[in-house]
Amino acid sequence: MPTPTRKRELAGFWFGLLVLSTVATLAYRSIDAAVDTLGWVEHAGHVLRELQELSSVYSRAAGARRAYVVAGDDSQLADTAELDGRWKKSLVILRESLADNAAQVARVDELAGRFAQRITSLDEAVDRRRATGVGGETADGLELTTRVRAVREDMERSESELLAQRDARTRRDVASTKQLVVAGTLGSILILALAFGRLRQEIRRRHESQLALRASEGFLDSIVENIPHMIFVKDATDLRFQRINRAGEGLLGLQRAELIGKSDFDFFPREQAEFFQTRDRETLAGRDVVDVEEEPIQTSGGERWLHTKKVPVADDQGAPRFLLGISQDITEQRSVATALKTATDAALAANQELESFSYSVAHDLRAPLRAIDGFSQALEEDCADALDIVGKGYLERVRSSTMQMGQLIDGLLGLSRLTRGEIDRQRVDLTRLATECGARLRQAYPTRSVELVVHPDLTLDGDPRLITAALENLLGNSWKFTSKCDAPRVEVGRNEAGAFFVRDNGAGFDQTYVHKLFGAFQRLHGAAEFEGSGIGLATVQRIVRRHGGRVWAEGAVGHGATFYFTL
Repeated sequence: MPTPTRKRELAGFWFGLLVLSTVATLAYRSIDAAVDTLGWVEHAGHVLRELQELSSVYSRAAGARRAYVVAGDDSQLADTAELDGRWKKSLVILRESLADNAAQVARVDELAGRFAQRITSLDEAVDRRRATGVGGETADGLELTTRVRAVREDMERSESELLAQRDARTRRDVASTKQLVVAGTLGSILILALAFGRLRQEIRRRHESQLALRASEGFLDSIVENIPHMIFVKDATDLRFQRINRAGEGLLGLQRAELIGKSDFDFFPREQAEFFQTRDRETLAGRDVVDVEEEPIQTSGGERWLHTKKVPVADDQGAPRFLLGISQDITEQRSVATALKTATDAALAANQELESFSYSVAHDLRAPLRAIDGFSQALEEDCADALDIVGKGYLERVRSSTMQMGQLIDGLLGLSRLTRGEIDRQRVDLTRLATECGARLRQAYPTRSVELVVHPDLTLDGDPRLITAALENLLGNSWKFTSKCDAPRVEVGRNEAGAFFVRDNGAGFDQTYVHKLFGAFQRLHGAAEFEGSGIGLATVQRIVRRHGGRVWAEGAVGHGATFYFTL
Protein backbone atom coordinates (compact mmCIF):
# COMPACT_ATOMS: atom_id res chain seq x y z
CA MET A 1 0.00 0.00 0.00
CA PRO A 2 1.53 3.35 -1.05
CA THR A 3 2.25 5.70 1.83
CA PRO A 4 0.73 9.23 1.95
CA THR A 5 4.13 10.67 0.99
CA ARG A 6 4.34 8.34 -2.00
CA LYS A 7 0.85 9.34 -3.07
CA ARG A 8 1.78 13.01 -2.88
CA GLU A 9 4.90 12.34 -4.93
CA LEU A 10 2.95 10.51 -7.60
CA ALA A 11 0.32 13.24 -7.68
CA GLY A 12 3.02 15.92 -8.01
CA PHE A 13 4.75 13.99 -10.79
CA TRP A 14 1.60 13.60 -12.86
CA PHE A 15 0.63 17.20 -12.20
CA GLY A 16 4.04 18.45 -13.47
CA LEU A 17 3.78 16.21 -16.51
CA LEU A 18 0.29 17.53 -17.15
CA VAL A 19 1.50 21.13 -16.88
CA LEU A 20 4.38 20.52 -19.31
CA SER A 21 2.12 18.62 -21.72
CA THR A 22 -0.48 21.38 -21.58
CA VAL A 23 2.11 24.09 -22.24
CA ALA A 24 3.61 22.08 -25.10
CA THR A 25 0.16 21.46 -26.65
CA LEU A 26 -0.86 25.10 -26.38
CA ALA A 27 2.49 26.24 -27.82
CA TYR A 28 2.13 23.84 -30.75
CA ARG A 29 -1.39 25.08 -31.47
CA SER A 30 -0.27 28.70 -31.23
CA ILE A 31 2.64 28.11 -33.60
CA ASP A 32 0.39 26.19 -36.01
CA ALA A 33 -2.10 29.09 -36.00
CA ALA A 34 0.72 31.58 -36.56
CA VAL A 35 2.01 29.57 -39.53
CA ASP A 36 -1.50 29.42 -41.01
CA THR A 37 -1.94 33.18 -40.53
CA LEU A 38 1.46 33.86 -42.08
CA GLY A 39 0.30 31.90 -45.12
CA TRP A 40 -2.68 34.23 -45.48
CA VAL A 41 -0.44 37.26 -45.03
CA GLU A 42 1.82 35.98 -47.81
CA HIS A 43 -1.25 35.35 -50.00
CA ALA A 44 -2.47 38.95 -49.50
CA GLY A 45 1.00 40.30 -50.33
CA HIS A 46 1.06 38.08 -53.45
CA VAL A 47 -2.32 39.43 -54.58
CA LEU A 48 -1.14 43.04 -54.12
CA ARG A 49 1.96 42.34 -56.22
CA GLU A 50 -0.17 40.71 -58.95
CA LEU A 51 -2.52 43.70 -58.90
CA GLN A 52 0.44 46.09 -59.25
CA GLU A 53 1.82 44.02 -62.14
CA LEU A 54 -1.60 44.06 -63.85
CA SER A 55 -1.91 47.84 -63.42
CA SER A 56 1.62 48.38 -64.77
CA VAL A 57 1.10 46.27 -67.93
CA TYR A 58 -2.34 47.75 -68.57
CA SER A 59 -0.99 51.30 -68.12
CA ARG A 60 1.75 50.60 -70.64
CA ALA A 61 -0.76 49.17 -73.14
CA ALA A 62 -3.08 52.15 -72.74
CA GLY A 63 -0.17 54.60 -72.68
CA ALA A 64 1.18 53.28 -75.99
CA ARG A 65 -2.16 53.94 -77.65
CA ARG A 66 -2.46 57.39 -76.11
CA ALA A 67 1.05 58.17 -77.27
CA TYR A 68 0.12 57.21 -80.83
CA VAL A 69 -3.05 59.29 -80.69
CA VAL A 70 -1.00 62.31 -79.58
CA ALA A 71 2.12 61.89 -81.73
CA GLY A 72 0.99 59.68 -84.60
CA ASP A 73 4.18 57.57 -84.30
CA ASP A 74 3.50 53.95 -85.37
CA SER A 75 6.46 52.72 -83.30
CA GLN A 76 4.42 53.48 -80.18
CA LEU A 77 2.04 50.61 -81.11
CA ALA A 78 4.76 48.00 -81.65
CA ASP A 79 4.25 46.22 -78.31
CA THR A 80 0.50 46.67 -77.84
CA ALA A 81 -0.40 43.12 -78.89
CA GLU A 82 2.10 41.63 -76.45
CA LEU A 83 1.00 43.99 -73.67
CA ASP A 84 -2.69 43.16 -74.30
CA GLY A 85 -1.89 39.48 -73.95
CA ARG A 86 0.02 40.08 -70.74
CA TRP A 87 -2.66 42.14 -68.98
CA LYS A 88 -5.35 39.64 -69.99
CA LYS A 89 -3.21 36.80 -68.66
CA SER A 90 -2.58 38.80 -65.47
CA LEU A 91 -6.34 39.19 -65.04
CA VAL A 92 -6.80 35.41 -65.22
CA ILE A 93 -4.00 34.83 -62.68
CA LEU A 94 -5.39 37.50 -60.35
CA ARG A 95 -8.88 36.02 -60.56
CA GLU A 96 -7.54 32.56 -59.66
CA SER A 97 -5.63 34.01 -56.69
CA LEU A 98 -8.84 35.64 -55.39
CA ALA A 99 -11.09 32.63 -55.95
CA ASP A 100 -11.77 32.44 -52.20
CA ASN A 101 -13.04 36.04 -52.04
CA ALA A 102 -16.31 36.53 -53.94
CA ALA A 103 -16.28 40.32 -53.52
CA GLN A 104 -12.76 40.62 -54.95
CA VAL A 105 -13.62 38.22 -57.83
CA ALA A 106 -16.53 40.51 -58.70
CA ARG A 107 -14.16 43.50 -58.70
CA VAL A 108 -11.73 41.59 -60.96
CA ASP A 109 -14.58 40.89 -63.40
CA GLU A 110 -15.61 44.55 -63.28
CA LEU A 111 -11.98 45.60 -63.80
CA ALA A 112 -11.69 43.26 -66.81
CA GLY A 113 -14.75 44.88 -68.35
CA ARG A 114 -13.43 48.40 -67.69
CA PHE A 115 -10.05 47.48 -69.19
CA ALA A 116 -11.70 46.07 -72.32
CA GLN A 117 -13.92 49.15 -72.70
CA ARG A 118 -10.96 51.49 -72.21
CA ILE A 119 -8.73 49.63 -74.71
CA THR A 120 -11.61 49.57 -77.22
CA SER A 121 -12.09 53.32 -76.74
CA LEU A 122 -8.38 53.95 -77.31
CA ASP A 123 -8.34 51.68 -80.39
CA GLU A 124 -11.17 53.75 -81.83
CA ALA A 125 -9.13 56.88 -81.17
CA VAL A 126 -6.16 55.24 -82.92
CA ASP A 127 -8.35 54.44 -85.92
CA ARG A 128 -9.59 58.04 -86.04
CA ARG A 129 -6.00 59.25 -85.91
CA ARG A 130 -5.06 57.01 -88.83
CA ALA A 131 -8.11 57.99 -90.84
CA THR A 132 -8.21 61.73 -90.24
CA GLY A 133 -4.74 62.55 -88.93
CA VAL A 134 -6.34 64.06 -85.84
CA GLY A 135 -6.62 62.21 -82.55
CA GLY A 136 -7.88 62.97 -79.12
CA GLU A 137 -9.45 61.50 -76.00
CA THR A 138 -13.23 61.39 -75.61
CA ALA A 139 -14.98 62.30 -72.41
CA ASP A 140 -16.23 58.71 -72.12
CA GLY A 141 -12.65 57.45 -72.46
CA LEU A 142 -11.41 59.70 -69.71
CA GLU A 143 -14.35 58.70 -67.55
CA LEU A 144 -13.42 55.03 -68.09
CA THR A 145 -9.89 55.81 -66.89
CA THR A 146 -11.31 57.25 -63.69
CA ARG A 147 -13.53 54.20 -63.17
CA VAL A 148 -10.62 51.81 -63.79
CA ARG A 149 -8.52 53.64 -61.22
CA ALA A 150 -11.41 53.60 -58.72
CA VAL A 151 -11.93 49.82 -59.06
CA ARG A 152 -8.19 49.15 -58.81
CA GLU A 153 -7.82 51.36 -55.74
CA ASP A 154 -10.84 49.67 -54.15
CA MET A 155 -9.19 46.24 -54.69
CA GLU A 156 -5.87 47.46 -53.32
CA ARG A 157 -7.60 48.99 -50.29
CA SER A 158 -9.52 45.75 -49.63
CA GLU A 159 -6.38 43.59 -49.88
CA SER A 160 -4.41 46.05 -47.75
CA GLU A 161 -7.11 45.88 -45.05
CA LEU A 162 -7.03 42.07 -45.19
CA LEU A 163 -3.23 42.19 -45.04
CA ALA A 164 -3.33 44.49 -41.99
CA GLN A 165 -5.90 42.26 -40.24
CA ARG A 166 -3.89 39.11 -40.93
CA ASP A 167 -0.65 40.80 -39.90
CA ALA A 168 -2.27 41.87 -36.60
CA ARG A 169 -3.51 38.31 -36.08
CA THR A 170 0.01 36.98 -36.77
CA ARG A 171 1.48 39.37 -34.21
CA ARG A 172 -1.05 38.23 -31.63
CA ASP A 173 -0.28 34.58 -32.36
CA VAL A 174 3.46 35.17 -32.13
CA ALA A 175 3.03 37.08 -28.86
CA SER A 176 0.95 34.22 -27.45
CA THR A 177 3.61 31.74 -28.55
CA LYS A 178 6.35 33.74 -26.82
CA GLN A 179 4.33 33.87 -23.60
CA LEU A 180 3.74 30.14 -23.73
CA VAL A 181 7.43 29.42 -24.37
CA VAL A 182 8.47 31.67 -21.48
CA ALA A 183 5.90 30.05 -19.20
CA GLY A 184 7.02 26.58 -20.27
CA THR A 185 10.69 27.43 -19.68
CA LEU A 186 10.03 28.82 -16.20
CA GLY A 187 7.85 25.84 -15.43
CA SER A 188 10.58 23.47 -16.62
CA ILE A 189 13.17 25.22 -14.42
CA LEU A 190 10.87 25.05 -11.42
CA ILE A 191 10.03 21.40 -12.00
CA LEU A 192 13.72 20.63 -12.53
CA ALA A 193 14.63 22.35 -9.26
CA LEU A 194 11.94 20.46 -7.38
CA ALA A 195 13.01 17.21 -8.97
CA PHE A 196 16.63 17.70 -7.92
CA GLY A 197 15.64 18.50 -4.37
CA ARG A 198 13.35 15.52 -4.15
CA LEU A 199 16.01 13.27 -5.60
CA ARG A 200 18.52 14.24 -2.91
CA GLN A 201 15.91 13.70 -0.21
CA GLU A 202 15.10 10.25 -1.55
CA ILE A 203 18.79 9.30 -1.56
CA ARG A 204 19.20 10.50 2.05
CA ARG A 205 16.10 8.78 3.39
CA ARG A 206 16.34 5.66 1.22
CA HIS A 207 12.56 5.44 1.06
CA GLU A 208 12.58 4.51 -2.57
CA SER A 209 13.68 1.31 -4.11
CA GLN A 210 16.88 1.16 -6.12
CA LEU A 211 14.95 0.54 -9.33
CA ALA A 212 12.74 3.60 -8.91
CA LEU A 213 15.79 5.65 -8.04
CA ARG A 214 17.55 4.60 -11.25
CA ALA A 215 14.45 5.42 -13.28
CA SER A 216 14.27 8.90 -11.77
CA GLU A 217 17.96 9.50 -12.33
CA GLY A 218 17.67 8.41 -15.93
CA PHE A 219 14.76 10.75 -16.52
CA LEU A 220 16.56 13.69 -14.93
CA ASP A 221 19.80 12.91 -16.75
CA SER A 222 17.98 13.00 -20.05
CA ILE A 223 16.62 16.46 -19.29
CA VAL A 224 19.83 17.92 -17.90
CA GLU A 225 22.23 16.49 -20.44
CA ASN A 226 20.21 17.68 -23.42
CA ILE A 227 19.84 21.26 -22.27
CA PRO A 228 22.35 23.35 -24.33
CA HIS A 229 23.30 25.60 -21.39
CA MET A 230 25.51 24.76 -18.43
CA ILE A 231 23.52 23.38 -15.50
CA PHE A 232 25.22 22.87 -12.15
CA VAL A 233 24.17 21.99 -8.61
CA LYS A 234 26.09 22.83 -5.45
CA ASP A 235 25.41 21.78 -1.90
CA ALA A 236 24.19 24.55 0.36
CA THR A 237 26.83 23.99 3.04
CA ASP A 238 30.25 24.07 1.34
CA LEU A 239 29.07 25.09 -2.14
CA ARG A 240 30.82 22.12 -3.72
CA PHE A 241 29.71 20.90 -7.12
CA GLN A 242 27.26 18.03 -6.90
CA ARG A 243 26.17 17.91 -10.52
CA ILE A 244 27.13 19.38 -13.88
CA ASN A 245 25.95 18.56 -17.42
CA ARG A 246 27.78 18.03 -20.72
CA ALA A 247 27.35 21.68 -21.71
CA GLY A 248 29.14 22.67 -18.49
CA GLU A 249 32.03 20.31 -19.23
CA GLY A 250 32.43 21.80 -22.69
CA LEU A 251 32.26 25.37 -21.42
CA LEU A 252 34.78 24.94 -18.59
CA GLY A 253 37.05 22.56 -20.51
CA LEU A 254 37.04 20.06 -17.59
CA GLN A 255 35.67 16.58 -17.12
CA ARG A 256 32.90 16.23 -14.60
CA ALA A 257 35.07 13.81 -12.63
CA GLU A 258 37.43 16.74 -12.05
CA LEU A 259 34.54 18.97 -10.93
CA ILE A 260 32.31 16.89 -8.67
CA GLY A 261 33.08 17.47 -5.00
CA LYS A 262 35.24 20.52 -5.72
CA SER A 263 34.48 24.19 -5.06
CA ASP A 264 35.07 27.33 -7.11
CA PHE A 265 38.41 27.86 -5.33
CA ASP A 266 39.76 24.67 -6.96
CA PHE A 267 39.36 26.07 -10.51
CA PHE A 268 39.15 29.86 -10.57
CA PRO A 269 41.35 32.73 -9.31
CA ARG A 270 40.67 33.49 -5.65
CA GLU A 271 39.04 36.89 -6.29
CA GLN A 272 36.70 35.40 -8.87
CA ALA A 273 35.88 32.37 -6.69
CA GLU A 274 35.01 34.66 -3.78
CA PHE A 275 32.70 36.65 -6.06
CA PHE A 276 30.88 33.48 -7.20
CA GLN A 277 30.42 32.15 -3.68
CA THR A 278 29.24 35.53 -2.37
CA ARG A 279 26.47 35.55 -4.98
CA ASP A 280 25.67 31.92 -4.17
CA ARG A 281 25.29 32.76 -0.46
CA GLU A 282 23.04 35.70 -1.32
CA THR A 283 20.86 33.39 -3.42
CA LEU A 284 20.57 30.84 -0.63
CA ALA A 285 19.84 33.53 1.96
CA GLY A 286 17.25 35.25 -0.20
CA ARG A 287 15.62 31.96 -1.14
CA ASP A 288 14.61 33.42 -4.52
CA VAL A 289 15.77 33.32 -8.13
CA VAL A 290 18.84 35.49 -8.74
CA ASP A 291 19.52 36.67 -12.29
CA VAL A 292 23.14 37.61 -13.03
CA GLU A 293 23.02 39.14 -16.49
CA GLU A 294 26.80 39.24 -17.05
CA GLU A 295 29.70 37.67 -15.21
CA PRO A 296 33.22 36.78 -16.44
CA ILE A 297 34.70 33.34 -15.90
CA GLN A 298 38.17 31.97 -16.54
CA THR A 299 38.17 28.67 -18.46
CA SER A 300 40.82 26.53 -20.11
CA GLY A 301 39.88 28.21 -23.38
CA GLY A 302 40.20 31.74 -22.01
CA GLU A 303 37.81 34.23 -20.50
CA ARG A 304 34.08 33.66 -21.19
CA TRP A 305 31.05 35.73 -20.21
CA LEU A 306 27.96 34.05 -18.78
CA HIS A 307 24.32 34.95 -18.15
CA THR A 308 23.45 32.94 -15.03
CA LYS A 309 20.26 32.27 -13.12
CA LYS A 310 20.52 30.70 -9.66
CA VAL A 311 17.80 29.36 -7.41
CA PRO A 312 17.97 27.66 -3.98
CA VAL A 313 16.56 24.15 -3.63
CA ALA A 314 15.00 23.68 -0.19
CA ASP A 315 14.05 20.59 1.85
CA ASP A 316 10.65 19.81 3.35
CA GLN A 317 11.27 22.22 6.22
CA GLY A 318 12.12 25.09 3.84
CA ALA A 319 15.84 25.09 4.60
CA PRO A 320 18.08 25.47 1.54
CA ARG A 321 19.85 22.22 0.68
CA PHE A 322 21.28 22.91 -2.77
CA LEU A 323 21.95 25.69 -5.23
CA LEU A 324 20.79 25.18 -8.81
CA GLY A 325 22.33 27.28 -11.56
CA ILE A 326 21.81 27.61 -15.31
CA SER A 327 24.46 29.54 -17.25
CA GLN A 328 24.30 30.65 -20.89
CA ASP A 329 27.52 31.52 -22.73
CA ILE A 330 27.00 35.05 -24.08
CA THR A 331 30.63 35.79 -25.00
CA GLU A 332 29.98 36.08 -28.75
CA GLN A 333 26.79 38.13 -28.34
CA ARG A 334 28.58 40.46 -25.92
CA SER A 335 31.55 40.91 -28.28
CA VAL A 336 29.25 41.67 -31.19
CA ALA A 337 27.23 44.15 -29.11
CA THR A 338 30.40 45.86 -27.87
CA ALA A 339 31.88 46.09 -31.36
CA LEU A 340 28.62 47.43 -32.74
CA LYS A 341 28.36 50.07 -30.03
CA THR A 342 31.98 51.12 -30.56
CA ALA A 343 31.49 51.41 -34.31
CA THR A 344 28.22 53.30 -33.89
CA ASP A 345 29.72 55.74 -31.39
CA ALA A 346 32.73 56.32 -33.66
CA ALA A 347 30.53 56.92 -36.68
CA LEU A 348 28.29 59.35 -34.78
CA ALA A 349 31.30 61.23 -33.41
CA ALA A 350 32.94 61.45 -36.84
CA ASN A 351 29.71 62.60 -38.43
CA GLN A 352 29.14 65.28 -35.79
CA GLU A 353 32.74 66.44 -36.08
CA LEU A 354 32.51 66.65 -39.87
CA GLU A 355 29.19 68.48 -39.67
CA SER A 356 30.57 70.97 -37.15
CA PHE A 357 33.69 71.49 -39.23
CA SER A 358 31.73 72.11 -42.46
CA TYR A 359 29.36 74.50 -40.72
CA SER A 360 32.19 76.44 -39.05
CA VAL A 361 34.26 76.66 -42.22
CA ALA A 362 31.30 77.85 -44.26
CA HIS A 363 30.40 80.54 -41.71
CA ASP A 364 34.01 81.65 -41.24
CA LEU A 365 34.38 82.08 -45.01
CA ARG A 366 31.45 84.47 -45.27
CA ALA A 367 33.16 87.41 -43.52
CA PRO A 368 36.21 87.65 -45.85
CA LEU A 369 33.97 87.04 -48.86
CA ARG A 370 31.71 89.95 -47.88
CA ALA A 371 34.80 92.11 -47.48
CA ILE A 372 36.15 91.14 -50.91
CA ASP A 373 32.78 91.71 -52.55
CA GLY A 374 32.23 95.03 -50.73
CA PHE A 375 35.65 96.46 -51.60
CA SER A 376 35.32 95.21 -55.19
CA GLN A 377 31.98 96.98 -55.50
CA ALA A 378 33.44 100.16 -53.96
CA LEU A 379 36.38 99.98 -56.36
CA GLU A 380 34.02 99.52 -59.29
CA GLU A 381 31.83 102.44 -58.24
CA ASP A 382 34.48 104.90 -57.03
CA CYS A 383 37.47 104.17 -59.27
CA ALA A 384 35.84 103.09 -62.50
CA ASP A 385 37.35 106.05 -64.41
CA ALA A 386 40.86 105.13 -63.27
CA LEU A 387 40.64 101.56 -64.61
CA ASP A 388 41.20 100.56 -68.21
CA ILE A 389 39.28 97.76 -69.94
CA VAL A 390 41.67 95.07 -68.67
CA GLY A 391 41.39 96.32 -65.08
CA LYS A 392 37.62 96.42 -65.29
CA GLY A 393 37.68 92.87 -66.64
CA TYR A 394 39.81 91.74 -63.72
CA LEU A 395 37.43 93.44 -61.29
CA GLU A 396 34.42 91.81 -62.92
CA ARG A 397 36.07 88.39 -62.61
CA VAL A 398 36.80 89.03 -58.91
CA ARG A 399 33.14 89.88 -58.20
CA SER A 400 31.92 86.91 -60.27
CA SER A 401 34.23 84.52 -58.39
CA THR A 402 33.09 86.00 -55.06
CA MET A 403 29.47 85.43 -56.01
CA GLN A 404 30.24 81.84 -57.09
CA MET A 405 32.06 81.21 -53.82
CA GLY A 406 29.02 82.46 -51.91
CA GLN A 407 26.83 80.01 -53.82
CA LEU A 408 29.24 77.18 -52.99
CA ILE A 409 29.11 78.11 -49.30
CA ASP A 410 25.29 78.15 -49.41
CA GLY A 411 25.38 74.71 -51.02
CA LEU A 412 27.81 73.44 -48.39
CA LEU A 413 25.61 74.74 -45.57
CA GLY A 414 22.54 73.18 -47.16
CA LEU A 415 24.35 69.86 -47.49
CA SER A 416 25.42 70.06 -43.84
CA ARG A 417 21.87 70.77 -42.66
CA LEU A 418 20.66 67.53 -44.23
CA THR A 419 22.53 65.57 -41.56
CA ARG A 420 20.54 67.18 -38.76
CA GLY A 421 17.05 66.44 -37.54
CA GLU A 422 14.98 63.27 -37.49
CA ILE A 423 13.44 61.68 -40.58
CA ASP A 424 9.66 62.30 -40.55
CA ARG A 425 8.45 59.39 -42.67
CA GLN A 426 5.03 59.80 -44.30
CA ARG A 427 3.25 58.53 -47.38
CA VAL A 428 4.46 60.88 -50.15
CA ASP A 429 2.68 61.44 -53.49
CA LEU A 430 5.69 61.63 -55.81
CA THR A 431 3.49 62.26 -58.85
CA ARG A 432 2.08 65.40 -57.28
CA LEU A 433 5.49 66.64 -56.10
CA ALA A 434 7.02 66.15 -59.56
CA THR A 435 4.13 67.97 -61.23
CA GLU A 436 4.38 70.91 -58.82
CA CYS A 437 8.16 71.08 -59.23
CA GLY A 438 7.74 71.11 -63.01
CA ALA A 439 5.27 74.00 -62.72
CA ARG A 440 7.79 76.01 -60.68
CA LEU A 441 10.51 75.36 -63.27
CA ARG A 442 8.21 76.55 -66.07
CA GLN A 443 7.61 79.79 -64.16
CA ALA A 444 11.33 80.21 -63.56
CA TYR A 445 12.14 79.61 -67.24
CA PRO A 446 9.13 80.97 -69.15
CA THR A 447 10.98 80.94 -72.50
CA ARG A 448 11.69 77.19 -72.27
CA SER A 449 9.30 74.62 -73.72
CA VAL A 450 10.04 71.31 -72.00
CA GLU A 451 7.86 68.21 -72.31
CA LEU A 452 7.43 66.85 -68.78
CA VAL A 453 6.01 63.32 -68.46
CA VAL A 454 5.13 62.19 -64.92
CA HIS A 455 3.89 58.63 -64.39
CA PRO A 456 0.68 58.34 -62.34
CA ASP A 457 0.34 56.78 -58.89
CA LEU A 458 3.98 57.22 -57.84
CA THR A 459 4.04 56.99 -54.04
CA LEU A 460 6.70 56.24 -51.45
CA ASP A 461 7.39 56.43 -47.71
CA GLY A 462 9.76 59.27 -46.84
CA ASP A 463 10.24 62.72 -45.39
CA PRO A 464 8.20 65.07 -47.64
CA ARG A 465 10.58 67.99 -47.11
CA LEU A 466 13.70 66.00 -48.02
CA ILE A 467 12.04 64.15 -50.92
CA THR A 468 10.93 67.50 -52.36
CA ALA A 469 14.51 68.82 -52.13
CA ALA A 470 15.89 65.74 -53.89
CA LEU A 471 13.27 65.92 -56.64
CA GLU A 472 13.89 69.64 -57.21
CA ASN A 473 17.62 68.98 -57.64
CA LEU A 474 17.05 66.10 -60.09
CA LEU A 475 14.43 67.92 -62.16
CA GLY A 476 16.44 71.15 -62.03
CA ASN A 477 19.43 69.28 -63.45
CA SER A 478 17.32 67.79 -66.25
CA TRP A 479 15.86 71.23 -67.03
CA LYS A 480 19.36 72.72 -67.16
CA PHE A 481 21.05 70.02 -69.25
CA THR A 482 18.25 69.94 -71.85
CA SER A 483 18.58 73.68 -72.49
CA LYS A 484 20.42 73.05 -75.78
CA CYS A 485 17.99 70.39 -77.10
CA ASP A 486 15.57 71.12 -79.94
CA ALA A 487 12.81 69.05 -78.29
CA PRO A 488 13.66 68.75 -74.59
CA ARG A 489 11.90 65.96 -72.72
CA VAL A 490 11.97 65.00 -69.02
CA GLU A 491 10.30 61.89 -67.59
CA VAL A 492 9.61 60.88 -63.97
CA GLY A 493 8.54 57.29 -63.25
CA ARG A 494 9.28 53.91 -61.77
CA ASN A 495 10.84 50.93 -63.57
CA GLU A 496 9.83 47.26 -63.30
CA ALA A 497 12.40 46.64 -60.57
CA GLY A 498 10.67 49.26 -58.37
CA ALA A 499 13.33 51.99 -58.66
CA PHE A 500 12.15 55.57 -59.20
CA PHE A 501 13.87 57.52 -61.99
CA VAL A 502 14.23 60.96 -63.60
CA ARG A 503 15.22 60.72 -67.28
CA ASP A 504 16.06 63.43 -69.83
CA ASN A 505 17.34 63.64 -73.39
CA GLY A 506 19.89 66.38 -72.66
CA ALA A 507 23.67 66.66 -72.74
CA GLY A 508 24.26 63.38 -70.83
CA PHE A 509 27.68 62.46 -69.48
CA ASP A 510 30.59 60.08 -70.02
CA GLN A 511 29.76 56.87 -68.11
CA THR A 512 33.48 56.47 -67.37
CA TYR A 513 33.23 59.31 -64.84
CA VAL A 514 29.92 58.29 -63.25
CA HIS A 515 31.70 57.77 -59.89
CA LYS A 516 32.32 61.53 -59.70
CA LEU A 517 28.71 62.59 -60.18
CA PHE A 518 27.60 62.49 -56.55
CA GLY A 519 30.68 64.07 -54.97
CA ALA A 520 30.38 67.57 -53.55
CA PHE A 521 31.68 70.22 -56.01
CA GLN A 522 32.30 67.52 -58.67
CA ARG A 523 31.13 68.64 -62.14
CA LEU A 524 31.44 66.86 -65.48
CA HIS A 525 30.57 70.01 -67.48
CA GLY A 526 32.36 73.34 -67.46
CA ALA A 527 30.79 76.39 -65.79
CA ALA A 528 30.84 78.24 -69.12
CA GLU A 529 28.79 75.46 -70.70
CA PHE A 530 26.27 74.86 -67.88
CA GLU A 531 26.07 76.88 -64.66
CA GLY A 532 25.97 75.19 -61.27
CA SER A 533 27.76 74.66 -57.96
CA GLY A 534 28.24 70.89 -57.96
CA ILE A 535 26.18 70.47 -54.77
CA GLY A 536 22.84 69.27 -56.19
CA LEU A 537 23.63 65.60 -56.77
CA ALA A 538 25.60 65.38 -53.52
CA THR A 539 22.45 66.66 -51.80
CA VAL A 540 20.34 64.02 -53.55
CA GLN A 541 22.72 61.26 -52.46
CA ARG A 542 22.71 62.48 -48.87
CA ILE A 543 18.89 62.51 -48.78
CA VAL A 544 18.58 59.04 -50.29
CA ARG A 545 21.17 57.58 -47.92
CA ARG A 546 19.41 59.12 -44.92
CA HIS A 547 16.35 57.14 -46.04
CA GLY A 548 18.45 53.96 -46.18
CA GLY A 549 18.35 53.87 -49.98
CA ARG A 550 20.65 53.97 -53.00
CA VAL A 551 21.06 56.38 -55.95
CA TRP A 552 22.85 55.75 -59.23
CA ALA A 553 22.95 57.10 -62.79
CA GLU A 554 23.27 55.99 -66.40
CA GLY A 555 24.04 58.22 -69.36
CA ALA A 556 25.89 58.84 -72.59
CA VAL A 557 27.32 62.06 -74.02
CA GLY A 558 24.70 63.73 -76.21
CA HIS A 559 22.05 61.10 -75.44
CA GLY A 560 20.68 62.21 -72.09
CA ALA A 561 20.90 60.77 -68.58
CA THR A 562 18.76 58.74 -66.18
CA PHE A 563 19.03 59.03 -62.40
CA TYR A 564 17.59 56.16 -60.34
CA PHE A 565 16.91 55.98 -56.60
CA THR A 566 15.33 53.60 -54.10
CA LEU A 567 14.36 54.19 -50.47
